[in-house]
Amino acid sequence: MSVPVAGAPRAGGRIGRPARILLALALLAAFVVALRELDAARALEALASVRGVWVAAASLCYLAILPLWAWQWHLLAPSSPSQTFSGMLRVVTTTSGVLNTTPLLVGEATGIVLLVTLTGIERTAALSVLAMDQLLVGVAKLVVLATAAALAPLPDWMSQAALGLVILVAALAALLLLGASRGVWRSDSQRGARGDGSLPDRVARVLDSLPATLAPLRSARRGGGAMALALVKKAAEVCAMLCMQRAFGLDLPVGAAILALGMLNLSTLLPIVPGNIGVYEGAIVLAYSRYGVSPEQAVGLAAVQHLCYLLALAAPGVLWAGAARWSRAPESGRR
Repeated sequence: MSVPVAGAPRAGGRIGRPARILLALALLAAFVVALRELDAARALEALASVRGVWVAAASLCYLAILPLWAWQWHLLAPSSPSQTFSGMLRVVTTTSGVLNTTPLLVGEATGIVLLVTLTGIERTAALSVLAMDQLLVGVAKLVVLATAAALAPLPDWMSQAALGLVILVAALAALLLLGASRGVWRSDSQRGARGDGSLPDRVARVLDSLPATLAPLRSARRGGGAMALALVKKAAEVCAMLCMQRAFGLDLPVGAAILALGMLNLSTLLPIVPGNIGVYEGAIVLAYSRYGVSPEQAVGLAAVQHLCYLLALAAPGVLWAGAARWSRAPESGRR
């Protein structure tokens, strides 16, 4: 079954925020349509034949993203005695849990707060880490889309969405490279004369600190290592999808998993529902329908894969945050 995507952008136009929202809603609608056309007996049969070993392997691939992410932020953040890998693993694990269970921007704000409180870095440095991470994630998504396009022609709507992503990534890269390359904004005498804590003074201090906080962009070791880790994280997602294909007994090429990941990357750029529930499944169903996968298998695969994703990338953070709150409860009760 080929699920049409209503509201896909027309050729020649850029895909903006309203178009991305419409795209996500269209994928959600596609998933609902696919559910209505399911044969319940065949769907249950497809789920009953799932190979648990491959599902577990897919979950481990997703779980491997957390330490890779922690290593990436460890490279991007300023070095300090309190900025350790274990502390950064706690930061990204909790941030991932919030990102996958709350509306837009809540997870990002949580990540900034945790970077400041748990690793001891300054707020400007925390914002810089998040901005550089978004840049690297954007570049990695473009690599996925370029690989998918090299293996098979992309749908028109994906090509237009990819063009919009290129523009966004290029703009962010230009801003960050400008901030990383600027020298001292004020002379020492000016800083001494106007270091009065006023708003202009605070803004000037932030601008002064940008070259240091964005230093990984000028470092082949730190910036290159972080970029490599961003690509390895995408490779882990592709491996998870390949494992899931095996779990459902699908003999599909690697390109099917890469196309599915590319569709996911585009459809979840602007989360409109917590955890991308429904949107995630719609993108997977749409991707595998292009390879002749039955609706029953595609929906079952999408549901199980999303469950594995959430268990690996959301549940640890939720449990960690819950355990931390529980451990503080007795102390507050003793006061």
